[in-house]
Amino acid sequence: MKPVVQNRQLAKEPGFIINIKASGNYKVLNIIDEELIGKKLTEGSFSLYLDPRYFLGEKVYEMQLKDLILNNSIINLVGNRSVEFALKMGFGAKESVRVIDGVSFLIIYKFTDNY
Repeated sequence: MKPVVQNRQLAKEPGFIINIKASGNYKVLNIIDEELIGKKLTEGSFSLYLDPRYFLGEKVYEMQLKDLILNNSIINLVGNRSVEFALKMGFGAKESVRVIDGVSFLIIYKFTDNY
C-alpha cells in the first residue's frame, strides 16, 4: 500500500508506520505511531526498545487504518494515537490496553474459523 500524500498539509500531519510480518500461516499487521520508532520505554526495571528494524514500513494516515485493521486478523498497535483510533472504531477493548511508560499497546486477534 502506498501512502496517501496528496498535499503538503497532509504530509506534515503525524502518521502511522505499518508493516506486515509473516508468522507461520498468519500475517501480523504492526501499526505504530511514527514518532515512537526508535524510542526506549522504561517502567521500573523493565525496558522496551521500539526497534526501527522491526517497525519500519510504510507511512499511512488515519483514513487508511480502518481498512487495514478490518482486513487483517492479528494486529499489534503501539502508541496512544493508534490504540485510541482502534478503540474509537470498536476494535479491541479498553481493558486489554497495556500502558508502558505512558505509551499504549493493544493486540487484536480476530478469530475467523470455527473452533
